[in-house]
Amino acid sequence: MDSYFATVEQQARPYLRGKPVVVSGKEGSRSVIVASSREAKRLGIKTGMLHFEARSIFKDIIFVEPDGAKYVYLTKLFIEIFKKFTEVVEVFSIDEAFLDMSGHCKTVEQAICSAEKIKQEVQRQLGSWVTCSIGIAENKLLSKLASNMNKPDGLFLIDEHNKNSVLKKIKLTDFCGIGRRIEKRLEALGVQSVERLSEYPLAALINEFGPHSGKKLFGMSRGEDDEPVVSYLKEIEPKSVGRAHTMKENTYDKEKILLTILHLCDATGRELRRKKLAGKTIVIYWRYNDFTYGGTRKTFKGYVSSGMNLYKLSKSHIEKYSFPKSVRLVGVHVSNLVKNYKQLPLWEDERKMLKVLPYLDKINDEYGELTIKPAFLLKQKRLRNKVGGFKIRD
Repeated sequence: MDSYFATVEQQARPYLRGKPVVVSGKEGSRSVIVASSREAKRLGIKTGMLHFEARSIFKDIIFVEPDGAKYVYLTKLFIEIFKKFTEVVEVFSIDEAFLDMSGHCKTVEQAICSAEKIKQEVQRQLGSWVTCSIGIAENKLLSKLASNMNKPDGLFLIDEHNKNSVLKKIKLTDFCGIGRRIEKRLEALGVQSVERLSEYPLAALINEFGPHSGKKLFGMSRGEDDEPVVSYLKEIEPKSVGRAHTMKENTYDKEKILLTILHLCDATGRELRRKKLAGKTIVIYWRYNDFTYGGTRKTFKGYVSSGMNLYKLSKSHIEKYSFPKSVRLVGVHVSNLVKNYKQLPLWEDERKMLKVLPYLDKINDEYGELTIKPAFLLKQKRLRNKVGGFKIRD
């Protein structure tokens, strides 16, 4: 989808059409921009910018607060459109999906015809101001790349006739999966282009990035990808569960940081239990005022899903740590997950808590997150929900 949240708001409010609009938290807050309209993008205002950065580019930029329920509703609508064309639809994010058309299109011409029909149907059902860009290719890597080649409202085909010329023109970060950090690591190896990556020895990439990522990067440089399109109706086990929060103001205050971490641990524990998961590796990370990162990671012998236990496991590390710079953002991340973990805790108080937790979760599900919460959080204001990832269910 093109500038999805922003174009949805322009569709819903005609007076915003044709104007530079950004979707973000309340103006003056410390939220980043989560979507920019086409008009804002032409001015150079991008997703991830801070409010003052957008204002410095264009002082009359219009801020709109996100409406997650509206976006999810429309996402469900366009997924229903996709299901009319193929039963294999993978929801990649709230505004993206992969469609496996191999069982329905025998020729490139048929695929293009289907893509054009999808575009027409999206505009008919979601509104004329909401457009999508479609990429057609033999695999997910190239189709994702193609979808960004002719935005907005574009349609682009990558096949054997133009694949090599496309790969020579693009930047490394145009590939889905190569962000700024991986780009820096590649640059340190002397790899600054897709062509140079294709010439780099596979063994050297594996040595630097590991077997999986090394082979993945090697295949990317040749436009190769063997990942199947996985229907969103199939249950995909998450690799990690976590939450993050931007502080109201930069701070060195450990009490404020620990209260926020406790809040995030509680929410993360509830999400783990909802998915019937437990984890044994916890990462507490933070972003400093200069946007550099710090953090701590620990893997434990047993598995946990209690927010309070997650907090206890991380608290001792934070208390010993001396922050060299003020902290802007804090996050909690639990991985190394297992499903339906049944082992009972050794201590009586932990066994009691294990019995109580399902009832606490039921109350919070009914009346809102943290209706019942640890007493530590009584002085802490509710952290505002943000637009984020989700899973569509039939």
